[in-house]
Parts: sequence; structure tokens; C-alpha cells
Amino acid sequence: MRALFEAKLREFAAFCRQQWQMSEQDLAGMGLEWSEEYTTGYNAGITDGVDGALDHWLRDELDW
Repeated sequence: MRALFEAKLREFAAFCRQQWQMSEQDLAGMGLEWSEEYTTGYNAGITDGVDGALDHWLRDELDW
């Protein structure tokens, strides 16, 4: 059960990484104007942050 739970969480994290990235078209559609550096940092934070948060939660909160 634990392996299935972790696999599904990692699947969800992959979905979040893909869906939460911001493109120029996304920003324009929302009326936002971010600098290229900010957009790059935001996207890197989402990509790295989701996996890092999941790893931390599994390790430190669930002691896996």
C-alpha cells in the first residue's frame, strides 16, 4: 500500500510540475507582465519545489 501511495503522489507531483508552469501566453491571458528572470525563477521553483516538498514530506513527516 505504501508503494502505491508514494507512486500516486509522485504521479500527482509530475502533473503539478507540468500544469503549473507559466508561459508568456499564460501570463498574457491573465493580464500579468513578469520579467523573463522572474518567470524562469518561478518555473524552476515549481519544478524543483514540488519534488523537494514531496521528498521532505515523505522522509520527515511520514518517516519513509
